[in-house]
Amino acid sequence: MSALPEYRTRILLERENVPLVKGILIKIGEDHPSTLPRMPVYLKAQIPGATSRKKHGLVRKVDTREELEENLNILLSKGDWGQAEAVLITEGLDLKAEYYAGCMLDFGSREELPGGVLLFSKEGGSGVEGRSGTLLKMRFSLLHPPGSDDIEKELQELEGLKEHKAVSEFLKSMISTFIGYKLIVLEINPLGVLCDGTVVAVDCRAEFENSAVRKADMDVFFPPGIRSSKDLTELEQVVELINRDDPSGTGFFRQNRETPPEGALRVATNLCGGGGKMLWEMTTGSRTDIFTLNESDTSGGLSAFKSYRILMVILAQKNAQVLLLTGSGMAFQNQHHLAAAVWKALRESPTPLPSLLRFGGTDEDKARELFERVGGTLPVPVKTYPAVIFPNAMVDDIMDMARETAKTCKRYTPPEGEPVITVEIPPGKIYFYPERWQKDEIPPSVEACPTGFLKWDESALSMDPEARCIGCLMCETAALLDGNSEILIDLEIPEVVD
Repeated sequence: MSALPEYRTRILLERENVPLVKGILIKIGEDHPSTLPRMPVYLKAQIPGATSRKKHGLVRKVDTREELEENLNILLSKGDWGQAEAVLITEGLDLKAEYYAGCMLDFGSREELPGGVLLFSKEGGSGVEGRSGTLLKMRFSLLHPPGSDDIEKELQELEGLKEHKAVSEFLKSMISTFIGYKLIVLEINPLGVLCDGTVVAVDCRAEFENSAVRKADMDVFFPPGIRSSKDLTELEQVVELINRDDPSGTGFFRQNRETPPEGALRVATNLCGGGGKMLWEMTTGSRTDIFTLNESDTSGGLSAFKSYRILMVILAQKNAQVLLLTGSGMAFQNQHHLAAAVWKALRESPTPLPSLLRFGGTDEDKARELFERVGGTLPVPVKTYPAVIFPNAMVDDIMDMARETAKTCKRYTPPEGEPVITVEIPPGKIYFYPERWQKDEIPPSVEACPTGFLKWDESALSMDPEARCIGCLMCETAALLDGNSEILIDLEIPEVVD
């Protein structure tokens, strides 16, 4: 999944007649404008994927032309945050209220078709960590989206909200943008209300799946000359290679270029889906005691093989203290398979982290049961949460987790010998040790295969050429828990290349 900076998200919203705060865009090498909105104005660095920009000094209020020139030069230069594509200059507004609005894709389940989820809160802008308690969630059909009247009925349930009609019209256009451009996430924070009752988008961002972009929109989503491999950190390059070798599902990872505030807890995150990402940002957006080391998203039905690889990258971040994994609670990815990937990563990583894990979706109970069985065997403490628990409650446990000291880790060594089966997509190597299973019955590892890919024939392991390995890790998990480690899986991590 890729992220659009604000100025390109504004283009999408403008095409759907969504009202926006007035702004001027200045790109690198362009002359500074002679005509500006009346002072004061806000300068906002345009960096794909960047969140909490105000906290990191990437949003600046200026009151004079001299201040504008000085700050424009700073924000257009390469800094700890990376290289901005441009700077957006917007006029200052006298806001009567600040709200939050978001749309995210819900991939559905066996019982429910894919759809969208509208999120709205009366609390926007800074101080977002308390917003989850006032959050309205409205699921909608992508084929038959709600009208403004339908949205207005939902908004009337929120106590104290006065601009029902104006906000509902705005949200209707926002949903139209979300569906029309096949976005994964569309977020407006804050959604501002002017003194005359007009509703405008003050800040916005979007995330999308590369394969969903129409040819006619390529100039907005992929403008020429933006971002090269030289702009990527070493770990980001590893994830790019993982996506190249295993393109199914979403595997997004971007490290925070900022320096953590002194004393802040450094949290590595695995945010499974746009919903999980939005909930975490709502929880920590204005906090200075928690520093998010990275943005991530693993969703869209990717395999446990791929989840494991990206988790190994996330755990490899220097100076990380805690891992926090959370989804939206409506994950398309099987949560038991995800849990198997997390367990494998925590036992094989040379740098495992104390972990807070929130599973939500298919087989979430099995996911938590797995960690009830294996938690005590890991070198780090692990705490799991049901989907009904919001990330703001998980944050309360970060401090205690960060105080924990990891036990001495036994360095992981790949399985010995030659793999019995090599899977091309998703890539993985399956090793079988017949001397560890000399019973007549089928080993648990083979019985656990959900697709019938693994076969047991006359005390020998083989594969069914008509079936498919989905990279779920269920065979290895069953072998370790209920067998005799007769099956092990090696998932190589690509090395960084120029």
